[in-house]
Amino acid sequence: MEKHQTITSHGRGRPCNRNRNLLFCSLAFFCLIPLYFNPSLWSPARHCFNRPSSGRPHYNDLEKWCPLPDIIPPGDDGLKSSEHLMRSQQSKLQVQRLSAAVRVPTESYDDNGDVDEDPRWETFSEFHLVLERLFPLVHSHLELRKVNRYGLQYTFRGTDASLKPILLTAHQDVVPAGTASRWTYPPYEGHFDGSFLWGRGSADCKNVLIGILSAVEDLLSQSFVPRRTIVLAFGFDEETGGLRGAAALNQSLVEEWGSDSFLFVLDEGGMGIQSQGDVLYAYPGVGEKGYYDIQLSLEVRGGHSSRPPKHTGIGIMADAIVALENDPYSPRLTQSSPFRRVLECRTRYSPDAVQPWLRDALLSGSEKDIAVRLAEEETEEKWLVQTSQAIDVITGGIKVNALPENVQLQVNNRVALHESADYVNKRLRKVLTPVIQKYGLQFEELGTSDAAKLDVQTASSGVLRAKPLQIIDPAPISPTNNGVWAVFSGTLRHTFESTESGYGKTVVPVGNIMTGNTDTVHYWGLTRNIYRFTPSRNGTRMNQHGIDERMGITAHLEGIRLYYDLIRNFDGWEE
Repeated sequence: MEKHQTITSHGRGRPCNRNRNLLFCSLAFFCLIPLYFNPSLWSPARHCFNRPSSGRPHYNDLEKWCPLPDIIPPGDDGLKSSEHLMRSQQSKLQVQRLSAAVRVPTESYDDNGDVDEDPRWETFSEFHLVLERLFPLVHSHLELRKVNRYGLQYTFRGTDASLKPILLTAHQDVVPAGTASRWTYPPYEGHFDGSFLWGRGSADCKNVLIGILSAVEDLLSQSFVPRRTIVLAFGFDEETGGLRGAAALNQSLVEEWGSDSFLFVLDEGGMGIQSQGDVLYAYPGVGEKGYYDIQLSLEVRGGHSSRPPKHTGIGIMADAIVALENDPYSPRLTQSSPFRRVLECRTRYSPDAVQPWLRDALLSGSEKDIAVRLAEEETEEKWLVQTSQAIDVITGGIKVNALPENVQLQVNNRVALHESADYVNKRLRKVLTPVIQKYGLQFEELGTSDAAKLDVQTASSGVLRAKPLQIIDPAPISPTNNGVWAVFSGTLRHTFESTESGYGKTVVPVGNIMTGNTDTVHYWGLTRNIYRFTPSRNGTRMNQHGIDERMGITAHLEGIRLYYDLIRNFDGWEE
């Protein structure tokens, strides 16, 4: 390699430098002209002296983001178009069916006992009789197995055993309605006001259960015989974790079909369909955050309130709460996160609705900056990039003149995709250590065996115990780059672009993350392709778990169309 040599200018050297400087300034001037007229172009990724770094997204990649799937209408199978499900007589039929389902109060409670012991489960037997009356063809043509007494497993046996079956799921139970006097209409009346059907379970998720059964009932009325087996599975305790319902149904399905035996699972959930101008974003959940409940128990010596210590047990626990809430989890967005795909789709198809800073950060690959900014903006979407922590229950003390000897609190964590229950444990120890040291407490680690448990009488100031109550790791992310997703998302486009509310609009299907949890947690072993999607437009499904829960009947009919079209499209599809 040659060494760089300094060339000394003589005589004509000065004019040469002057010309070079003039050329450079002219080049700079022309580069800056576009920035003067359009300041938004000024960003590290775009100015004319910067080249995009290798391996990073840049402005030329935007047109490659979020490719739309082909619209897939059902083939010529001799069946009616799903448009017939929108007729007035169908609307009246669905009002009758959904209202009848809502009128049975299938409530599940956190303290429910086993199905053979707790009489509160008996209302599900009444619900089953209602389903038999509403769907006579389903109950005369499909095989029905009752799992753990109240779980419903229907099998619509296909003619081609080589094709993987599909699994459509929902849950029968609802959360308790609470104070009925605060509802506009009684929660179990099933009132229809001409647009919305009101009542507990109308939107979560008897609408899904009735919608699936209605689609199958209609197909049976046309003498439909599937090539691909269709399985329906309806648990009865999803609102309390699904351990008696979906978990038992999963065991039954694995015993009959084996692991990784289904083409896909479709359950309730997701963020539905949201409108942005002429674009309808369909957001199936392709992943779920984890779930982790922790109970903290503080045991201290009691005594008379007239001789209190500087800090009572409640005061110490209050300090622990402050420590936890003052140290939130760190937000993070990765290149592989489904939520990044969501942001890319919005940037491409609704550019005017995307803030310039977000567009520029996506294009320059600044995922860390995006996560931090989303967390700072305090929108609900911050929880798609951050573990949430909610201190929901606290108890302590038994009498106003007696010092509390035991104080308990329960913390609910929804674990982000980039973290785990183990990380939650480590962070809990780290945050609580200063409080433990400040008050001279002894700490019983999460998962400590009984033999190693501490005695409050031998502790200097008390014992703080941490006990895991329920742990669910973040769900595996379902792929959105295979043939199953192509058919599923292509059917979404067909169904909703052909509804009255979707005419002239473009449906953009993009997988998202769910912050809540569904029965799918029990079905992870059945398939990689798990979709959580309640087919409803924003504003048509209201107040789930709240007062005045209700479901728009037109949106309910559109959802039935989707189930009908999905069954037909996958029946004629082979991998």
